[in-house]
Amino acid sequence: MRNAAPPAVAARDEGAVRVITLGRPPGNALGLDALASLRSEIERAAGDPRVRAVMLESGLPRYFSSGLDLREIMSLPETKRPQAFESLLGCYRALLSAPQPVVGALGGAAILGGWIVAMGCDWRVMAEESGKAALSEIRLGLTPTPALVARLAALCLDARVVKEMVLRGKTLRAKEALAAGLIDEIAPEAEVSRRALTLAKRLAKSPPGAFAALKKGLNAPFLDEDLRRRSMAEFSALLAGAEAREGLAAMRDKRRPRWEA
Repeated sequence: MRNAAPPAVAARDEGAVRVITLGRPPGNALGLDALASLRSEIERAAGDPRVRAVMLESGLPRYFSSGLDLREIMSLPETKRPQAFESLLGCYRALLSAPQPVVGALGGAAILGGWIVAMGCDWRVMAEESGKAALSEIRLGLTPTPALVARLAALCLDARVVKEMVLRGKTLRAKEALAAGLIDEIAPEAEVSRRALTLAKRLAKSPPGAFAALKKGLNAPFLDEDLRRRSMAEFSALLAGAEAREGLAAMRDKRRPRWEA
């Protein structure tokens, strides 16, 4: 009998820290089931008074997450394709809403939806060798949406980096992301989870009520419901268009997209 595949999302406790691990080979692509499981684990941790900090990590080498499962999206009827982005946005907002400190252990590339999840964390530790950050939906004929561009701009120390990432689709290496203020620490890949857990355990000693109140105030602009609706409408409109169909097909076929003049 074959061994059962490990779950796409698993959780364990390390003292007062809830560790949530992504484990869907080869690159932690975020399908609908994985997103539902991830949101469930985030919300379960957020509602557990015994959990004083949350850590999000990858159980795979070289990747934190490659983003949404684009093959799965393309297999859905067109009217249902926006559900994947809505689910991703739900996970991101759940991280922002969690009252505890959330530390992201980015043990590799965090691109597209993977970087969106990472932006939901309060602190980020990235692998020096394989770490990457990208919000390059423009390369697919899509948009990161106003909600996520606003979050990126708030995190980033240099407006030029924001333009390069969202308008040109530039991917940042770990040292570039650190210099831009998008991550807080870099570490050897083998050390990322240990460093992040050490940080999470230290943050778990924060006064929970005061921390929750401060975090709620800081993140309120990014949780605005009108901003969420506008972002979903923008993404859905582009996803239904010719540019997104060509961009997704080009990625599937491993070729350059051919945009209309």
